Amino acid sequence: MEKQSRSHELRNATLALTEGLFAHMVDFGLWTIIYMAQLSVPQSQHGQLFRAQLAADRFLSEVNYDVLKSAIQNARKRGWITTHRHALPEITREGKKRLSSIIPRYDEKRVWDRRMHLVTYDIPETKKEDREKLRIHLRRLGCGLLQDSVWITPYNPIDTLRKFINEHDLGGTIIVSDMGKDGSIGEENLQDMIIRIYRLEELNVRYESWLHEVKEAKCIDSGFLILYLSILRNDPQLPFSLLPRWWRGSEAYTRVQAFLEKLL
Repeated sequence: MEKQSRSHELRNATLALTEGLFAHMVDFGLWTIIYMAQLSVPQSQHGQLFRAQLAADRFLSEVNYDVLKSAIQNARKRGWITTHRHALPEITREGKKRLSSIIPRYDEKRVWDRRMHLVTYDIPETKKEDREKLRIHLRRLGCGLLQDSVWITPYNPIDTLRKFINEHDLGGTIIVSDMGKDGSIGEENLQDMIIRIYRLEELNVRYESWLHEVKEAKCIDSGFLILYLSILRNDPQLPFSLLPRWWRGSEAYTRVQAFLEKLL
């Protein structure tokens, strides 16, 4: 009974992870091809060994093989992979572009001019859809919500926002202000404000939990990689000098760096 409960729990976690990182099953299929390619499966027995490796992997074993096979076929129709007889599927240049647009990347440089920027907007109700798209765009740029219609970011967003404004005809509705090198507002210092706005404590708990699970498992499989990437996708990747001393994101990256460099 306990074994069934653990299996059910893992199956739910599998679904949650794939939905959290991959919007479509076909994208998960692309990821699986890249992941499996790194195992150097002999081509002469690729079919049997492919299924055997899926079964052996703690995470992939919970993915329905037929569903995954259908996703791979869908990817082939879109030109994202090529298939050959007696050989594993290969991801194409277009497939790599597709995967690259989905998988978050860890920024090791994070160049910062030590200035903070404020983004404010007043978009009419008639452009409600564009307003929602702007919010999504600001989060992707690493902006944090200070209050309604007011966002803050350490990275100057003016160039990318200018393109967004032109594409959505939002001229005169968005303002970017330079807050200077201090960047604090009121009595709250800059780092405390950053921790609060970006909810770094909650994000750090997820990194700590991931590190603990990896230590307990004594290995990193596809499930741990996807879980890490799911956390990284929510990480604003702030300049290192703005991060608190207790931040565990950098430590987590060192555990997966070699794996991701091979995969991506």
